[in-house]
Amino acid sequence: MYIAIDDTYGGGDTTSSRYVTSNRRTHVAVIFEDHQVEEIRENIEICLHSIKARFSINVDEFHFTDIYNRSGGWSQIKDDSNLDVIEFFAEIYCNYRWKILVQTVDDRTRKDHSIPKEFDELAKTLKLNLKNNSHLSLFYLILKIRLINNIRLENLRIFMDEGLGKSGSIFAAPFFKDFGSRYQGRYASSKEEPLLQIADFLAFMINRMTYLGLKKNRTEIDKWFLELCGRMSFNSDDLVQVRLVENFTIDDFDYQHKKDRVKKGLE
Repeated sequence: MYIAIDDTYGGGDTTSSRYVTSNRRTHVAVIFEDHQVEEIRENIEICLHSIKARFSINVDEFHFTDIYNRSGGWSQIKDDSNLDVIEFFAEIYCNYRWKILVQTVDDRTRKDHSIPKEFDELAKTLKLNLKNNSHLSLFYLILKIRLINNIRLENLRIFMDEGLGKSGSIFAAPFFKDFGSRYQGRYASSKEEPLLQIADFLAFMINRMTYLGLKKNRTEIDKWFLELCGRMSFNSDDLVQVRLVENFTIDDFDYQHKKDRVKKGLE
């Protein structure tokens, strides 16, 4: 089993939602079967070379915030071709439908849940500070990975996007010390590890879908984006898929959150 992890975040501003609040930090893990990995890596590289040649751009990875905003090397893409790249990756996901784990921490999360003292000690072994929302989000995501069915029966390879650690350095070894040699986890550069570019794509899609749920006046591109997310039908137990009217409001958005919270015993 291979797992690629990337992070994403919302703004620090106060939102009008009761349930999706400020200081939001999210980590997304994508699970790949062993037999898929080399094919995925090879095809991502082929796609990158093809797009560089087609649009005469100088880029060295798929980074979807840049693609969507036409930033950096992606600024040379004309018309809506950047959206074509996003839609192409959505089609790739629909073909594979990799399992996704999602963990978000924001101001509301801290009000909902206390943090056991023993978590602080374990977090220190990972050089994580649980007072930091991003660190807490990652900590909880690693706990979710530990709960995957039959995980102890497989070799486990985890790639965490570099940032908290340098590329090549060990990641989360204390959490998986019982795996022995069956566990290998390290920080990696997304430029060098194509699996992380898939994680970047899905983290971007999930984060933007949340942002658009909070937006009052949506453009036609916003509506296209939400419809695309609906077609992808994310394979995740952490995301509840619902059908909303085209011009849904923040009250509609919050109502669905409230139903989910009641179901989970949080209200």
